[in-house]
Amino acid sequence: MIRKSSVVAVLAAILCLQSVSASAQRGQGRGAAGQTVEKIKMLKPNLYEVTGGGANTLIRVTNQGLIVVDTKNPPNPPTAAESENFNRLMEEIKSVTNQPVKFVINTHHHPDHVGNNQKFIDAGAQVVALDALKSWMEKDPRTTEIPGRPTQTFSKEYTVKLADAEVRLYSFGRGHTGDDTMVYFPDMKIVMVSDQITDGTPIVDFANGGSAVEWTKILDGVLALDFEQAIPGRGEPKSRADVQAFRTKFATLVQRASDAIKAGATKDQLAMQVKTDDLSWQFQPAFFGSLYDELTKTK
Repeated sequence: MIRKSSVVAVLAAILCLQSVSASAQRGQGRGAAGQTVEKIKMLKPNLYEVTGGGANTLIRVTNQGLIVVDTKNPPNPPTAAESENFNRLMEEIKSVTNQPVKFVINTHHHPDHVGNNQKFIDAGAQVVALDALKSWMEKDPRTTEIPGRPTQTFSKEYTVKLADAEVRLYSFGRGHTGDDTMVYFPDMKIVMVSDQITDGTPIVDFANGGSAVEWTKILDGVLALDFEQAIPGRGEPKSRADVQAFRTKFATLVQRASDAIKAGATKDQLAMQVKTDDLSWQFQPAFFGSLYDELTKTK
């Protein structure tokens, strides 16, 4: 009986611990989701940034409403009625202004940039994006189920005007995706470059129109603008020198790959013949396979 009672007690304790652990994990899950969207911070008067919860979000404040750039990760599932990232983002926005969001701009179609478009549309905002963004959002398996397609599209350039604010949108080519858009605030001398600049290894979404060959073309377009700060999709603001340095590194990568191919490197050999350690980037072999395809097609 003693042994039986001990076994029962041990089992009960284990079940209790499992229950507490599961409950704690659920609580941590809710807490973690809420904490992913960070506190709003001012970049310049009337221009704010909210990090976390997906891509960086910019908010341009005017006395007639707000212009928001990128809407963070969607809820899970994407069609869920509630989105904690959206709720937290709006909580942060409302901590600095009561003006409604009038325009949303998407820098490209990936889920962490378009995930809460529909929430803003439902609240009365227009979503402005490149024609190609709407197309890729419909094709990419990661975004086909995310609601909130752009309500206003453009082919190459577009200007959003609201009260005293002017925001210029530019498509300088393909890079991270096939629908990258640079968002320029001329009066602030700030440009949102999204994932064209990253602190880690750059990702070329070849499957969704991305291009390593055209990547530097986009940065050339950015460098032609009069700006002081470039805001990446994640991470801290970058200087003009940072953008130039990144452009140089990327051009070096592509040139080395091109030179290796000219010297006879095959698709399977390219990854082993392109030096990247001095660039502080680490690519998977599949990247070099796609890069090989792109470089040989452009010859």
